[in-house]
Amino acid sequence: MLTEKEKRTLRENLIRYEGDVRHMYLDSEGHVTIGVGHLVRDLAAALELNLVVGKTGAIATDAQITIDYEAVKKQWKSDTAAPYYKKYTQLIMKKVEVNRLTNKHINKFYSELKRLYPDFDDYSTEVRLALLDMIFNLGMTKLRNLFPKLNKAVKAKKWAEAAAESRRKFPVSDARNNYVRALFEAAAKNAEKTPIEN
Repeated sequence: MLTEKEKRTLRENLIRYEGDVRHMYLDSEGHVTIGVGHLVRDLAAALELNLVVGKTGAIATDAQITIDYEAVKKQWKSDTAAPYYKKYTQLIMKKVEVNRLTNKHINKFYSELKRLYPDFDDYSTEVRLALLDMIFNLGMTKLRNLFPKLNKAVKAKKWAEAAAESRRKFPVSDARNNYVRALFEAAAKNAEKTPIEN
């Protein structure tokens, strides 16, 4: 189980690296996104969002959501940041809804990490935060399939090796990669200080 401090630290770093954008925008791969990196897979997923009209606060209709979704979807440019898309939207997501979606993601990814790593709850805070950042960014399938050396190191609790294998490719920033690597390195350093019980 994640502690409240771990959840708070995770949220802060997710906002730092994913952003907290209240309108729909396209991420670096051209996917419609909102909030703290919440992927909106298709129009049906967009219609499930709790959005309001930015100017009035009125609950958005399906027609309004469709208009915003389609307008944003047409605008993809690989080098365009989230604020660019604001001019194509009329709707926003309230902070309480952003928090609800973020908490939902945290709970989902926590469960997935426990399946992937049966000892996940026994890992140090640093390791748990590193893995949560990676799964939030990559998703379960990519974490499991594209990082076999990392997974082997994690399961063997070889944190220095995990640090070396944790680098993600562009568009993940060097700062975010360095953050995760530093978490694994801190876990390795702490493990050296702790005697192993037989």
